[in-house]
Amino acid sequence: MRHATAGSLGLMIGVCSFFSCVDDINFGDKFLEKPPSVDVNIDSIFSKGENAKAFLWHMYGSLNSPFTYNAMIGYNPLEALTDITHSYNDWGQVNYNYYPGTLTEANQEGWEPTDKFPFAGTSGGDNRVGIWGTIRKGWIFVENIDRVPDLSDTEKSQLRGEAYIIMATRYFDAFRNFGGLPLVDHVYETGEEVEGGRATAEETVRFIDDLLQRAIDEPGLPWRVQDQETYAGRLIKAGAVALRAKLYLFAASPLFNDDQPYREYTKSEEGQDPLHVWFGGKKNEYWTRCRQACEEFFTQNTQNGNYFQLIQPTSHDEAGYAAAYRAAYWFRGNSEKIIEVHSTYDGEEWGASGDACGQAHFGGANPTLEFMEMFPMADGRNYLYKDIYGTNNPGNVDIFVDRDPRLYETLVVTRQNLREQYQEGLTSIELWKGGNIEHAGFNWEYNYRFPTGMGMYKWILDFGWHYPRCYAYLRMADMHLIYAEALAETGSLQLACDEVNKVRARVGLGKIEEMNRELNLTTNKDNLIDEIMRERACELGYEDERLYDIIRRKMIDKFTSPLHELHTWRKTADGQKDERADTRLQAGETWPNFIYEKQQITFGSRRWWTSGGWDNKWLLSPLPRSEINKGYGLTQNPGW
Repeated sequence: MRHATAGSLGLMIGVCSFFSCVDDINFGDKFLEKPPSVDVNIDSIFSKGENAKAFLWHMYGSLNSPFTYNAMIGYNPLEALTDITHSYNDWGQVNYNYYPGTLTEANQEGWEPTDKFPFAGTSGGDNRVGIWGTIRKGWIFVENIDRVPDLSDTEKSQLRGEAYIIMATRYFDAFRNFGGLPLVDHVYETGEEVEGGRATAEETVRFIDDLLQRAIDEPGLPWRVQDQETYAGRLIKAGAVALRAKLYLFAASPLFNDDQPYREYTKSEEGQDPLHVWFGGKKNEYWTRCRQACEEFFTQNTQNGNYFQLIQPTSHDEAGYAAAYRAAYWFRGNSEKIIEVHSTYDGEEWGASGDACGQAHFGGANPTLEFMEMFPMADGRNYLYKDIYGTNNPGNVDIFVDRDPRLYETLVVTRQNLREQYQEGLTSIELWKGGNIEHAGFNWEYNYRFPTGMGMYKWILDFGWHYPRCYAYLRMADMHLIYAEALAETGSLQLACDEVNKVRARVGLGKIEEMNRELNLTTNKDNLIDEIMRERACELGYEDERLYDIIRRKMIDKFTSPLHELHTWRKTADGQKDERADTRLQAGETWPNFIYEKQQITFGSRRWWTSGGWDNKWLLSPLPRSEINKGYGLTQNPGW
């Protein structure tokens, strides 16, 4: 048994200022206020309800959002490691450490860790929060909330349930990145020995499940937020029940749940156990558990008035579909959001660090041609036009006409007659060589924001302030797609299609099995799983899901296959590329025809794309050597 003192794990209580970062966390419009800027101790925190609540509100700041500095990789979203996005930011950490394949365990160290998840936070404070600071605060809160004299038992129960869910999200996020973890179930006092070391992957799943069950069992924790204007963003019982389904989705997937571990150990170290990162075999009961967790959520939702539902369009046209989708992923306090995270109100192009606008502005979030092709046609057929690249487009196809409305809400693509004016007051987007984007005052920024021939639109629209930031850690579309995957894996393929179709219908797409009959989706499970993964990318792109979908499914080809740009030219009357410097559409001109070329990305070419450049070690992150050396039982993940 490995032992270490609580001080080495960073779990001692101490006396500190817990509230220094609270200004940047916003819930609803009212319920989180700035507490006094003074040092406090445990007795003063739990001497009255106002202080105890402020302590918990600060814990909310550790909830994951892809557009805060806590969750990005140097002005790059996590999707910059996937097939849907590529970074052209030559000073960002993705281009420094991931694309050249030079990431090491040392990237988990120091003032500002550059790995995709900072296991222990930072040596410089709460800038990147890791896991242990939140877990320590969570147990402090749980063990002391009953001391507060001016809160009712119901209020204490509600707050305690919220603390359990926050801890569960931190453990779940760390589990997705590292596998088995030390299981901390109370506050360790100074000098107390930490026992148990690193748990197995299965033990970690059960521990997270137990945290969620504790929240569910709290009688004061409501199913949903009643006063959304004031309290939107507070954690609820529905969130705990739904997060259990998401936990088992990851656990059931082949990363840990397979006949063989994803990678063998090659460096011998004390305490290594393949069960830290593997279940020891393929266990179908995990998919059954995921299915049951989904069904439990939907059943309880019905029993509680069926509040959580997909946002539906108010008109059955592109404008109505797009508005419903935007409300679903962005707007605060609606029936789509099960767990929502509020970070900042800033939405300007030069906004807060890590915000979507900054990522797009500096070239960290450029959509790939592969991503664009994932979005189906407006009727629900899969994309039709891969065969016209490199030709003179004899049929004069405009590949961006009559497409899934989510495409237009997610990417900036060449289009006429926009529903909303784009930046600089443009009413059309001309992302062809010499078009209006190159001449609209963007200057050098053009090369950073549109090098793949498309740009990021989701979360930023035209770079102006539109809505307060609100990230859905878990929303209803995700729940339907989780359920679809669990149904497919447990043999109910038609029911799985039905769940996918609920998400597609919101944006006017036809039934997936009918519009793509050649895939035999009601009888071919592998094809259906592929389609669910594609549908998840279209629905949840830029929402921190694609990377973990690829990882949990061990879709290695998505990491190793080179990605591409789309180069577009106006087509001349004689069928050639119009290569003039200025080819903007002039007043009175009709919308032109185009020639499209598919070109492999060369800027920041990823080592994973080369022969021998991929290693399955990348499926999990390295643990920091400094934490391993503290002696509380951590071991390094295979290959690092």
